[in-house]
Amino acid sequence: MKVSVIVPVYNKEQYIRACIDSLVAQTYRDIEIILVDDESTDASGAICDEYALLDKRVKVLHASGEGPAAACKTGTEAASGDYACFVDSDDWVDAEMIERLADHISGTDNEIILSDYVIERQDGTRTYVYQDIEPGEYGPEDIINRIFPKLWGIEDRAVSHSRCMKLYSMDLVRRNIDYPDPDLKFAEDGAFLLPCVMDAKRLFFLDHAAMYHYRYVTDSAVHRYNPDMTENIERIRGIINRAITDKFGNDPDMEKRMKELYRAESVIMMTFAIKNELRGEKQGCATRICNLCRQKENAELIKKYPVKFRQSLNRLIYHTMKHPSGLKCAILKSLMDIHEKRQQAG
Repeated sequence: MKVSVIVPVYNKEQYIRACIDSLVAQTYRDIEIILVDDESTDASGAICDEYALLDKRVKVLHASGEGPAAACKTGTEAASGDYACFVDSDDWVDAEMIERLADHISGTDNEIILSDYVIERQDGTRTYVYQDIEPGEYGPEDIINRIFPKLWGIEDRAVSHSRCMKLYSMDLVRRNIDYPDPDLKFAEDGAFLLPCVMDAKRLFFLDHAAMYHYRYVTDSAVHRYNPDMTENIERIRGIINRAITDKFGNDPDMEKRMKELYRAESVIMMTFAIKNELRGEKQGCATRICNLCRQKENAELIKKYPVKFRQSLNRLIYHTMKHPSGLKCAILKSLMDIHEKRQQAG
């Protein structure tokens, strides 16, 4: 089976060589590496072109700067593989990753093979992240009854919502690649991964296989204040609810069940929105957070769909969501600053 490795690239000249080197070194040889340069303004595009001249498996597409979701779609449209794997351009993978994933494919057009990952920090420390799912094969009923309750609506997701560290049937990718809105600046991965899981008939989880290396870059968009985060989350809600209707609309009871499960995920997403506000300017921070928590739909979700949090900061955020006040927001702002410094230090 041929595997298409799709890499969206934007201004990653500092890291892109390590990423591509790890791909051309794969022990699984029947691959094509599709680098989608999304109008980079640094040397990333030239570096991609350089590799295309050195290795015939490397194909470079120069896209129109519409963001990672659109770049992934562009790469998918150009892919000729039976399976697809996504890698972010500032990350890298172990040489045997694709081979180990491919060892478990069945050849169907509705499957995902899933592995684990390592958080790599700038100071050289690392954290291994293993998905909290018993390894092995899961069919349609198990996906509904055992995977989805641990996929969303809980603090520590049993399955990463990242599109990376997974191997997908290409038909499954093509059926779901249009769900992410190109304007999404946050969680566009989940807007692709979740519809794929809803559509899948077979999942296979590897056992403690942390072969994908996620580079924790402190100045990346994920760790910066995003003024459009709240609107972004509203868009994601709409996308996932539409996907649920698309996948389960012919079974009203199942559609209702899935939407109930996802409403708890909306509460989780609100904690991300609050953390985003805590990263922003101090002035007006408390007002923005209180308004977010008191907005009618959000307040109803917080009240109706309780979520258990283990991490102390998340517990405090959740308490503030239920009982918002300026004083609590000020305390959270100080704690968030401490938390971010600790994360960066490993």
